[in-house]
Amino acid sequence: MSSDVIISVFVTGIALMTPVLWAALGEAITERAGILNIGIEGVMLGGALTCAWCIRSGAGITAGLLLSIPVGAAIGAILSYLWVTRGADQIVSGIIFNLLALGVTTLLFEEYLKGVGVVTSLDKIAIPGLSDIPWLGEILFTQNITVYLALVAAVVVFLLLHRTWFSLYLRSAGEKPRATETAGLSVPRLRYASVIIGCALMCFGGASLVASTSGGFVTNVTAGQGFVALAIVVLGRWNPFLIIGGAVLFGVTQALQFQAQSLGFLSALPAEAWLALPYVVTIVAVVVAKSSRYPNACGVPFVPAGATR
Repeated sequence: MSSDVIISVFVTGIALMTPVLWAALGEAITERAGILNIGIEGVMLGGALTCAWCIRSGAGITAGLLLSIPVGAAIGAILSYLWVTRGADQIVSGIIFNLLALGVTTLLFEEYLKGVGVVTSLDKIAIPGLSDIPWLGEILFTQNITVYLALVAAVVVFLLLHRTWFSLYLRSAGEKPRATETAGLSVPRLRYASVIIGCALMCFGGASLVASTSGGFVTNVTAGQGFVALAIVVLGRWNPFLIIGGAVLFGVTQALQFQAQSLGFLSALPAEAWLALPYVVTIVAVVVAKSSRYPNACGVPFVPAGATR
């Protein structure tokens, strides 16, 4: 491949990895507290529909991105009630939530958003000085605002999970919730906070997916990216910086389909193969990577002492 093709693949790949990165960062926070959120796909769909709705109504992309945060927090509060307060099975209810979100967003799309709307997307922002760096500048420093915010968010989440008092409390709630309770901390409150924060990030990721493309919504626009985020969290071992690497791997392999005609004999591959490639690569990466251990209490409902359900 020529250097122009390589640069083009990475430029597109970095943009495509952003929604998955946002979702994976949110899931890392959630799982650290002991909650396994299988419903990432549904949360992202909620953010995507919110952003598309704001764009269609004339409120604009910025409003759509900002509104997705409280929408995600509201979804997180509902899921927290199911998983923390009611003790519902996190895997089964997460799958059901994904199906419900797919049905609801499809219904709202067909009823209110179907048809040709305003085609718009976020503009790219070239960072002065940095964008002039050969290769790296064009790839990393000429992206839209959600890419830059995602990288900043990764740093913030790393500090949140590894360098603060909250991280100690959160990780204890995911590893030894009974000991956490004995120490005088509220495990339910910690888990509520983690799910609400995590879903806000996931929902913003869904909104960034719409804001970075055409500004429109289509049925199942996330196309399994929520499940990819689940895999990337395991691949990155709950470390936000390693999670970035997993997200880049997914984004770059997804971007290859747009340069298929420049890949020599590989250009003969059918379109379906290129569409499946990023998911296959993600699965293979998780399989061959060093095994990761989930937090001990992840996915296990916690009943506070003296409480009944």
